[in-house]
Amino acid sequence: MKILTALDHSQVSQNVFEKSLALALPLKAELILLTVVESTPPYFSSIALPTGDLVGIQNYPDLELEARLLSAAQQLLDQYQQIASDRQVSCQTRLEQGNPREKICAIAQAETADLLIIGSRGLGNLERLMLGSVSDYVVHHAPCAVMVVR
Repeated sequence: MKILTALDHSQVSQNVFEKSLALALPLKAELILLTVVESTPPYFSSIALPTGDLVGIQNYPDLELEARLLSAAQQLLDQYQQIASDRQVSCQTRLEQGNPREKICAIAQAETADLLIIGSRGLGNLERLMLGSVSDYVVHHAPCAVMVVR
């Protein structure tokens, strides 16, 4: 059995990880710990001319910020992998870049996960309407069973 566990730096991720371990241990399941880092937005955008027309400027991503985000994400995965190893749970990690909701579903498909465990940020109705919810998207698009942890 494969359990894909989507983690980030939120407080609920610790609960997600603990729930994954609690399920994986008695089932002798393999954990796949996943963190998806969103690409950083470019630091130059379009400018408005006095005529009201928008003119695009060459976009350059902030490579230093992106490198720091990837490093922090890898450290997080390494910490969780060490804990899983200490508890004798088979574990691998995946660090991806892109849109978290799409990447999580794609990795679940590629890894043929039996269960995907993800956290809920607990957004209210207005925030969910405006921002969307990664967990809501995953519940509706994942190719396997999904457990949402609070």
